[in-house]
Amino acid sequence: MNTTIDDSSMLSLEGFVVSPEAAHPLFLLTLAVYLVIFIGNVTVFSVIVFQKNLHQPMYLMICNISVCDLIGSTAVMPRLMADFLTEVRYISYAACVVQAFCIHFYTAAAHLILTVMAYDRYIAICDPLRYNSIMTTSTLVKLCSLAWGGAFVVIIILFALTLRLPRCRSRITEANCNNAALFLLSCADTTVNNIYGLFITFFISGLSFLVIVWTYIRILITCLYKRQSNSKSKAIHTCATHLTVYIIFEFTILFTIIMQRFQNVSPNARKITWVLFTTFPPCANPIIYGIHTKEIRNNVFKCFKNTILPNQ
Repeated sequence: MNTTIDDSSMLSLEGFVVSPEAAHPLFLLTLAVYLVIFIGNVTVFSVIVFQKNLHQPMYLMICNISVCDLIGSTAVMPRLMADFLTEVRYISYAACVVQAFCIHFYTAAAHLILTVMAYDRYIAICDPLRYNSIMTTSTLVKLCSLAWGGAFVVIIILFALTLRLPRCRSRITEANCNNAALFLLSCADTTVNNIYGLFITFFISGLSFLVIVWTYIRILITCLYKRQSNSKSKAIHTCATHLTVYIIFEFTILFTIIMQRFQNVSPNARKITWVLFTTFPPCANPIIYGIHTKEIRNNVFKCFKNTILPNQ
């Protein structure tokens, strides 16, 4: 029976080059990491949604981050687990586009949501008396919609430019699909794709960085002038969680970009960095929020206690 692959609809995905002995341990490791990501983010999201005392802008924005982390990790991890169990790896062009779109959408949305969170912290600390009148439900919905909508628009344009290109290749030498891997399948001129890709990378990253730096400078100045030590320590503690999440996210992306520039690095090492920025921040974020945010931590313990010991 002839089982030929239709090159017009299927792509060959190189993935990680591993020995058969290492495939199953890597599958189990990937599964364990994904379960930590999934359970952690779903727990944080559920606790915030179902606990009315957490229905505040800061916590609702954390919900958005949890959803964003689930999008990025789910786009990569299940497919990666399946690839570890198969020697010959094929992916349909449509599935490859969807995976690449989700990865880039996750990156853009995470940047913008973290930027909105920095603005929320700025208002809460620098203008606390007007916080409730500024950060209303309507404002929160608008800011979150702007973050998600802005990310969606710029990434849709990115992939519209890629999908217009004719394909003359069918092999992707990465562990997962991304925009660069897709437009490199074409033999046509990809100058516009490169320029737009670099533009949105620098625009979104630069905008996020500038807004966060500006807000934290203002927050620092406000804290220095505050006489109440308890207000000052609470402000610093609140901002530390957000800043830690942002630094981890940016450092992981920067590390990925740097690793791609070293040609003498092994192919597996370069590939793992593409997986790293969609797994490490989503894995770390719920742990950071759970440990450093007292209200979330207490409510998580309360929910587990009520579930395990309902009569006590």
